[in-house]
Amino acid sequence: MSKQFRFKCPQCGAVQDVSGNGPCWKCHTMVHLPEDGMIQICRIIHSNLSMEIYINGIRLGCLGRRSGHYRCEDTVRIPVPYGHYNIMAKYIDYAARKYKGVGVEFDVTPENRIVNLKAARIIPGYTPTVVLEFATPEEMQRYEV
Repeated sequence: MSKQFRFKCPQCGAVQDVSGNGPCWKCHTMVHLPEDGMIQICRIIHSNLSMEIYINGIRLGCLGRRSGHYRCEDTVRIPVPYGHYNIMAKYIDYAARKYKGVGVEFDVTPENRIVNLKAARIIPGYTPTVVLEFATPEEMQRYEV
């Protein structure tokens, strides 16, 4: 099975996981994935709760468990061009209708092409919060299923 990459269609805004360049499943616009760098986010806790991923304030789907018709992945790979990024994974608190998360900022450059992050849900008191931390490639392999 090939690795899947997540992207957001620039034409219709559909978020999807694909194995390479090709048409958008919704609007059929040809989409070319950036080849400059990649952000890999791995979920290191095991629960049925999902986390939404935001890159520079733009929602890029979910990081979590597969449940019913809603498909979430435990590891997501997002191809990106070189630049500055602010990544946040937010825990979805349906009861309180609040999103909680702590972001991380970094630059994707020719010297730092692949950025590995691990997402963990911590509960300070009664407020669930998602914290992103930098990870090594060895840690990423350990967490992948």
